[in-house]
Amino acid sequence: MKHKNQLLTKSYFINRFGKLSTSYLFYQMQDIAWEHANILGFGFDKLKKEQQFWVLSRLLVKIDRLPVWGENFTLETWSRGTDGFYGYRDFNFVDETGTNIIQATSSWLVINAETKRIVRLTDFTDFPSYEESVFGENADKVNSPKSNAALEFTPVRFNEIDINQHFNTGRYIERIIDSYDFEFHEKHDLIEFELNFLKEGMPNDRLAVKKQFVGETNHLCSVVRESDEVELIRARLVWRGV
Repeated sequence: MKHKNQLLTKSYFINRFGKLSTSYLFYQMQDIAWEHANILGFGFDKLKKEQQFWVLSRLLVKIDRLPVWGENFTLETWSRGTDGFYGYRDFNFVDETGTNIIQATSSWLVINAETKRIVRLTDFTDFPSYEESVFGENADKVNSPKSNAALEFTPVRFNEIDINQHFNTGRYIERIIDSYDFEFHEKHDLIEFELNFLKEGMPNDRLAVKKQFVGETNHLCSVVRESDEVELIRARLVWRGV
């Protein structure tokens, strides 16, 4: 019921500090989730035939440390079943000593491509379930940030659109991380983040990052669309001073 990949922290996976970047951390989880879903018979091609697709709804990640350039690690994932609407999936990043260095839990929905309605996962026969849970709880609702600061909107770029013709979920993370300046990143490590994906970004959108500093190291962020001022994603970030 678990699926594992042996991975190497390659040069294009890392940030300027020589550690696995936040965006590539996410992309590796996304990739192994799609891979395992295919093995289980609920992958992209199978759902596409039914005019359906998976969307990530919530994600909670806790980081003890990040793999460094050239380091081997294991990424494992498994399905924790469904409550009818959400499909739950957990992840472990394990180093060569067998230590869990990053853990995550995620909540997914299946959407009908024509009606945009949620498909009940109880309609799927033999939906997999493995009881182990990394946190003993699911990712939670994230509050909207409160801020009166002027927002800087920029257009969606070609490489930010995914195969479903929507704004790629990993690109939201990149926009949030990039909204912090170099000096902040020099002094802080991201040790926890929780995401709620709310609306679909589209190719013609203009987006901005909104922030609220709840405390020095606890922040709320959202990615806002200019045309209707709707939040497409909300994020809760926890930083540690270095």
